[in-house]
Amino acid sequence: MNPLRNTVKLLAAILLLPLAAGCGGPASSPASLPSESLLTAAGFKTIAATTPEQKRHLEWLHPDQVTAVQLTGQHYYVYPDVAKSQLFVGTPKEYQAYLALRTKNGLPNPPPPDWEAASQQRYLAQQDQKMAKINTQDASIPSWAVWPAFGGLGWVP
Repeated sequence: MNPLRNTVKLLAAILLLPLAAGCGGPASSPASLPSESLLTAAGFKTIAATTPEQKRHLEWLHPDQVTAVQLTGQHYYVYPDVAKSQLFVGTPKEYQAYLALRTKNGLPNPPPPDWEAASQQRYLAQQDQKMAKINTQDASIPSWAVWPAFGGLGWVP
């Protein structure tokens, strides 16, 4: 065997190792995470977290993820911005606009929730039951009652 050839192969492997390790990283890259500018452009409203309870609730929500919630019989999508102490809130209309903007900008869309249109209400009711159970089991987790009603944010039908 040629010692020079082996040395070149070894150096190439060492140089390419960090690149290969980067390819095996988590599926969510910063580009695939929700973009606050896209949420705003899609029509999401922001609510400032001004009370300690609201700030605790922001920290409890899934970070870097738009989450579906149902409040007072209405369906909303929320995204917490803990660093800026604010909550992005949108209706299904704004969420669809957000997904369209992600597609337009070449960003991958998050996987759709595990429901079809007919079972969406059942799913949301189950989520409400889970939240009620969590809130009764652990009073340190604030409920959605710490936020003002989302319906008063000026949504256009």
